[in-house]
Amino acid sequence: MTSTPVWISCSDEQDIPGIDLTMAPPLKNHINSDLVEALALSFESQYGAFDAASFTRTASIGLDTLELKDRVNHIADAMAGHLPPKYTDALAIVVKVAKHENIQVARHGENEWAGWPLCAFVERHGTDNPEASLRAMPTLTKLSSCEFAVRPFLEKHLDLTLAHMRRWVCNEDATVRRLPSEGSRPLLPWGPRVPALMESPEIGIEIIAALRHDPSEVVRRSVANHLNDITKFQPDLVITVLRSWTTAHHPVSQQMMQHALRSLVKNGNPDALKLLGFTSDPKVSIAHFTCAPPHISIGSPIELTASFTSTSRHPQKLVVDFVIHHVTASGKTSAKVFKWTKINLAPAATVELKKHRKIALASTRNYHAGIHNVDLQISGHRVATTQFELSLDDLQDGRPPPA
Repeated sequence: MTSTPVWISCSDEQDIPGIDLTMAPPLKNHINSDLVEALALSFESQYGAFDAASFTRTASIGLDTLELKDRVNHIADAMAGHLPPKYTDALAIVVKVAKHENIQVARHGENEWAGWPLCAFVERHGTDNPEASLRAMPTLTKLSSCEFAVRPFLEKHLDLTLAHMRRWVCNEDATVRRLPSEGSRPLLPWGPRVPALMESPEIGIEIIAALRHDPSEVVRRSVANHLNDITKFQPDLVITVLRSWTTAHHPVSQQMMQHALRSLVKNGNPDALKLLGFTSDPKVSIAHFTCAPPHISIGSPIELTASFTSTSRHPQKLVVDFVIHHVTASGKTSAKVFKWTKINLAPAATVELKKHRKIALASTRNYHAGIHNVDLQISGHRVATTQFELSLDDLQDGRPPPA
């Protein structure tokens, strides 16, 4: 018995028809002289002895040569040098500036990053005054997240910081409620590791358990990201926690579960797949899996097509991904899993899939010429392989030619 194939066509948002070889400006460009001037004006209005001209000169020296976080730290240190020597006096001024109209306007305009140096001031200069610093964070994090600023306090003053975090989860402001979840993530991107959070991830789970039904999607997404961090070194713990959360009187949403388990699903973890209702041992027969065109230049799209038929006597819920093995500078390869689609496949049913993806420059990935293998992955199992050859002939030093 045969069935009519079901066609599913999927394209990335960046894809067809246009081809754009340009990359977005680096994030570090947001930390610039305009931001320094906005801070200078705000400090001058809140602290009469503040030397705005001197601060602007000091904060601007060498700023353009630094990377993102170094720029933030450089401005924070310049700030410290122009505020009262007693930390609590300086902190009081920083908090006033965080509430100042100029900074609030900047937050929604060209200088929306102006709050980050204020948080960095506390991060770099406030650990010897933990109580005052932690009390200031709910105000500062409304302007720019204190997720990095809180890290040294977790390392040096764990119990005190956790006590404040337990209060923050009840705050009426979602940006404050997000801080205890995001700030205690074991693998916070760009954030320094806190050994206690790696050794005992239950510390963070206690915090985020109170936020799992938060009314804010931003907060719930942070909870899921926190759990996804833990899956990378204690996956069984996350499975256990989510099982308890799904069997509770008020279970967590499927959306949160999917986001929390995304890394395990990509890796084909059978417990994660089962928890989400997916078939962990797919039974399919692959008709074809192809990539066209076989030779491309950077910035060009590829089209993946796949066809497979269920060989199971039972319906199957499948998660379909594709894996690109990117060529590295050393000539080796680095695999990256990309989402494709999810399918409910009836017995003996055939599905036909199409996927477009543009192979374009990105700030997070360098491309190198050569053969790139592409795998078809179904519920974590790599079941077929195709390839394309990438040419960088149109690039100069890894970048597009001048317009």
